[in-house]
Amino acid sequence: MVKKNKFRIIRDIILLLATLAVLYFLGSAMVKSVISAKQPFMSHNGELEEDSNTYLLKPTGPDAVYDGLDLRQYIEGQYTVLCLGMDEDGLNTDIMFLAVFDLNSAKINILQIPRDCYVGSEYTNAGTGKINSVYSEGACAGSNGINKVVTCVRELFGIPVDSYIAIKCTDVPPVVDAMGGIPINVPYDIIYEADKIIYKGEQVLSGEQSEWFLRFRHDYLEGDIARIRAQRVFLAAAMQKVKNLGTLKFLSIYPTLRNYLMSDLDMSEIGKLCDFAQTVPMENVTVRMVPGEDLEPGDINEYYGYSIHEEETVNMLNEYFRPYQENLYAEDLHINEVKHTVTYYDDDSSNFGDIANGNVPDVPFRDDANTLE
Repeated sequence: MVKKNKFRIIRDIILLLATLAVLYFLGSAMVKSVISAKQPFMSHNGELEEDSNTYLLKPTGPDAVYDGLDLRQYIEGQYTVLCLGMDEDGLNTDIMFLAVFDLNSAKINILQIPRDCYVGSEYTNAGTGKINSVYSEGACAGSNGINKVVTCVRELFGIPVDSYIAIKCTDVPPVVDAMGGIPINVPYDIIYEADKIIYKGEQVLSGEQSEWFLRFRHDYLEGDIARIRAQRVFLAAAMQKVKNLGTLKFLSIYPTLRNYLMSDLDMSEIGKLCDFAQTVPMENVTVRMVPGEDLEPGDINEYYGYSIHEEETVNMLNEYFRPYQENLYAEDLHINEVKHTVTYYDDDSSNFGDIANGNVPDVPFRDDANTLE
């Protein structure tokens, strides 16, 4: 056996220590960049403009609603995130919901906003008059698409929007795949296309399958309204998955999130909201849809749409989405109610605990729907 001389031994030790130092520096630098990046998901949408609306608060003691989280928020105890799913061109907001964090009651209330809601020429220059066109065709004040949407949502529903998160539908697959897929119990077979099928039953949806599930609506009897209900099943499963993610897993998927998510949330706010979500039981996450009914061509223009019901909407907002604010009246909001002949969609709610236990929203299929039989 040949022994190394002292010089070679000392050299090898120095090289080993130097290598360890470099690895430590690179690893700590990555973690530090994740933690300290102010707004890592910021895109061309930029920050939200200041809310000029006035929100009257219910009378309370000076510390009654202090949540202790030190967030940038308009109302203490409440934090609201506007969540948007964009089409493949990034022009229309085909998925839209508000996530209202009630920080003092350990609740999250989600308000689903149908993409076909008629908002009219006050908010969009598009001939359809639909809310999903406000981002690209917005007529209301706002320097860019996201601020036009936020202005519209604030004035329609009287809820201060603190932050936003947006993603294009075509960017869902890499994000879901980075998370390791979404464990879910699919309640029915979905034939997105002839060669793109999701079978009924418990499984882990891949990123591509998740996009199919979220976008599918062709065979639903109620079209987009049914798709909104079906999306609750996915949202419940996705929240459970996120609740199960640890810090190390988050660090591993951070580069993917940074590539595809658009948001003005900073890392401190994301951490605080994630920590809060961990404490919220699934039964305390409720989801409701804006009350209204379908519009037929000729009701207001030549397009199909969705008419928001004023009274039902304001009553729902007061009860579930404005926990620390004085009640609003229908005349306080900018809702353009075109039609009010049925009450079919006026009491539509679920909670994630029920959904996780198999009590999924009813989603009827058309008689001529594609089947596997």
